[in-house]
Amino acid sequence: MLMNRLGLALVLVGAVGIQPLAARADAGRVDINNAVQSSLTLYSDKAFVRHSLSALPSEQGSLQVSGLPREWDHDSLELRYQESAGSVAPAQLIWQPEGLDRDVIYRGMVGKSVELLGGGLNVPVQGTMLSYHSGLALVQGTNGRQYLVDWSDPQGIRVAGRDAMVADNQLVSGITASFTPEQVKQLQADNLQLSYVTPSVRYSSHYRMTVNDSDNARLELSALLNNYSDTSFTRADIRLVSGDTGRRAAYARSRQVMMEAAPAAMDSAGERVGEMLVQKLPEGTRLPARSSQQLSLLRKDALKVEKLYALDVYGRSFSGRNKVAERPRLTYRFKAETDLPAAPVKLFEETTDGAVIIAGESWLTQTTSGDYAHLTMGEALAVRVERNLKSSQQQEKDLKNQWQAVIRNDQDVEVTLTLMERDSGLLKISDVKGATLEGARTLTVKVPAKSSHEISYQATYRL
Repeated sequence: MLMNRLGLALVLVGAVGIQPLAARADAGRVDINNAVQSSLTLYSDKAFVRHSLSALPSEQGSLQVSGLPREWDHDSLELRYQESAGSVAPAQLIWQPEGLDRDVIYRGMVGKSVELLGGGLNVPVQGTMLSYHSGLALVQGTNGRQYLVDWSDPQGIRVAGRDAMVADNQLVSGITASFTPEQVKQLQADNLQLSYVTPSVRYSSHYRMTVNDSDNARLELSALLNNYSDTSFTRADIRLVSGDTGRRAAYARSRQVMMEAAPAAMDSAGERVGEMLVQKLPEGTRLPARSSQQLSLLRKDALKVEKLYALDVYGRSFSGRNKVAERPRLTYRFKAETDLPAAPVKLFEETTDGAVIIAGESWLTQTTSGDYAHLTMGEALAVRVERNLKSSQQQEKDLKNQWQAVIRNDQDVEVTLTLMERDSGLLKISDVKGATLEGARTLTVKVPAKSSHEISYQATYRL
């Protein structure tokens, strides 16, 4: 008898162990705004979004997921139940254009009773919409007349629906997943995982550099998070990714609607993951629907910078023997203490009376920690270069040009000028006087304050 009872108990336990998960009252429908947990990986033109949802399909195997942004990459959608023994993916996923779409609504009014207003009508006219296409509708009035309604005409006739124009579920953007009866029986948990890529959530970053007279600068890196979707991310892990993914941005940017307060600055610009830089935002960072917010990612208060002036020249394109006056471009150089993502830079400086001006704009390329970063600004005002071709001789297949240059510095401080010969046919630079040859193409010269300095050299080109 005892053995029979034990056997019966084992059978019952085994039967309970293989029973499918009981259906819940809210089975068959879930909104991603009610996600248990979300993670966002933001890029400059898109975001990879992953939601953990607590949901079950209906007894018929149908599950409607609402709350997706209007724009998302259809080839990126993945929906599956995560089980201990694997995962269960739906047999079919269906979606269609939904929400407040003008053409969808008006096409749904064809064959229904409508009321015509405005457009010179003295009184409203009752009628039936016969046809609609691309903003043009044909309405048969109960008075025996037909009316052409053009929605592009601001003074034209307008239509009011007398019956329900669209079903409630057409106003919600979402997808429908269908599971087979066998798949429904396999489900042992309601752990639903949903992921997709959307251009409606993305970020941009920018640098602000403020310099002073002591060759020190303050460098600040900020990020602007943009959420153009109707989804609020209040319980989400958010990461920013910078680097070259090999794909160019193809989405138009919208205007920010709301600006949120920024949390405190972080200590670094991120960690390396492969060839990318990844920055995890502080826990509790919120990204409300239809909002923008600025975050401070990095701040260096005492950054040592070098002020350089650079002039690119193309020797064989120089014509004639007349002197030519040229203005070099100002470049700021500093050694990166951490990996820096690529972003635009605005340079700020103070006037003698304390006013702040935008003194230059540039682009910082992605820079590895320990390397030099270069920010090239506009043309110099008080530093000029006057070049003169003294002689030109052709010897067999080579062309030898003798150059003379005078660098004038009207500033109150010493400046460093680099003259880079960019001609692709350059073979060598020799007989350098008054400057230092660095590498095969670059001449470097220091010019004291309020003075001028003369250099000369010979450049050999391939014909």
